[in-house]
Amino acid sequence: MSTAGSSLTDLAAGIYVYDQTGSAFLVGVTLMATAVPSLVGAGLLAAIDIRLAFWIDSLTFVFSAGCIWFMKTRVAMDAPEEETSVGVVITNLKIGVRTIWDTPMLRSLFLLGAPVFFSFGLWNVLLLPMAIKVLGGTEFQYGIQEGLTSVGFVLGSLFMARYAGRLATGLWIFVGSLGMGLAGVLYGLSPGIWVAIVWVMVSGFFNSPSAVARQTLLQRNTPRELRGRVFSALFVMRDVIFLLGMAGAGLADVIDVRVMIVLASLILVVVALAALVAPGVGRPAAEWRRGLSHLRSTAPAGVGDVRPATRGDFDRLVGRLATFTRLSDPQRTAFIKNALVREVPEGARLVTHGDKASAAYFILEGEAAAGIPEPDGGYRGLSTMGSGDVFGEIAALTGSPRTADVVATRPSRLLEVPAEALRGVMGIPEVNKLLLSTLTERLLRSNQPDLPRLATMDQAALRDLRTKAPTVEVLPRAYDGGS
Repeated sequence: MSTAGSSLTDLAAGIYVYDQTGSAFLVGVTLMATAVPSLVGAGLLAAIDIRLAFWIDSLTFVFSAGCIWFMKTRVAMDAPEEETSVGVVITNLKIGVRTIWDTPMLRSLFLLGAPVFFSFGLWNVLLLPMAIKVLGGTEFQYGIQEGLTSVGFVLGSLFMARYAGRLATGLWIFVGSLGMGLAGVLYGLSPGIWVAIVWVMVSGFFNSPSAVARQTLLQRNTPRELRGRVFSALFVMRDVIFLLGMAGAGLADVIDVRVMIVLASLILVVVALAALVAPGVGRPAAEWRRGLSHLRSTAPAGVGDVRPATRGDFDRLVGRLATFTRLSDPQRTAFIKNALVREVPEGARLVTHGDKASAAYFILEGEAAAGIPEPDGGYRGLSTMGSGDVFGEIAALTGSPRTADVVATRPSRLLEVPAEALRGVMGIPEVNKLLLSTLTERLLRSNQPDLPRLATMDQAALRDLRTKAPTVEVLPRAYDGGS
């Protein structure tokens, strides 16, 4: 329905507020002030005359178009960076799809997400006949049901803002999917509309941990220079699968609606169980405790073999971070002139919170965990980093003390780059953008729970999709730490 489209637009507005401010509270306020009233209002209008909802919804789009036209005539717009063609868009989508399939973490997220979005497609169509035909609700009660689903999502977002750091990110996918699935089963078995409304609100609550965790893992494991292409490809595939789920809801003509609801919910339960063992996503409690144990260990920094960096090591870095293809030959030579390669065993402490810094580290192979120590011996903002990630850049670029403890959670190979060499490449716009964006994210995370911004289809991603990929860019077959 068109009114549902307006509500999703309001949801996107809330996510945009989060994107700009990093505040889950503002997301909640935005959703409470927009999506919820629009959904409940749609139910009231439908109770009066269903056509009113469509007329008002149409007028909101006309109003938005007028605002855009006003901005276009009053505000100077940047000229397009270059011509865009259908061929360029298709080529970039192919790059995104290939990167998803060749990267174990991204492939796992897609394979886990596909049945979820199919289930959501089923739910999107089945909720209306379930509420009105099966449970005997009114259009107004259906509007309340939809509105309180958003309330549940808001409460889940606020919960994640406070407690996201308590579990490994992948485990939140398990928790969220399992919670949605069980709540959905109970919704399908509900004896009346008000009981059903409670369960659908609970389902909305558990939607937030799953969504936030998925977007967090996507951002952490997608090379920055490929995010626009990867996210765009994911959005296209997501929407296609969602539409297939909506089409599948037509089976409700021959299968009982309650049965369809329960089956759609059981899909989410299966996804939750699969998330526990999916490569890269599943973080069993034992592995989580192992990361904390390494952070609490007393292994000294600098453990492992050390040798001077070579051009081969730089080429390996380019295979992880294609942005560094922008360096000229003299710049590459200067970048690795005094750089070192460290082979470190699992458990080695790489940097310590509060220490002085003279270098940054790029992970060529392996994995590391970072956390901010707390007085009670725990760690806040625990996160993992893999091949292609950089750490220690804040202290190296600013001269400030180290902001976190970092330990190797697997045998790793690190490229240690002196602060002077790192500053020397900051004049290259693409490298400057990469390092400053990383630095900004880390500074925000140092003062907030481990809840990176939600990835949205913003203008930067769209512009990246429309821009022809540089021919010099080296696109590795996998970003999984392999040679």
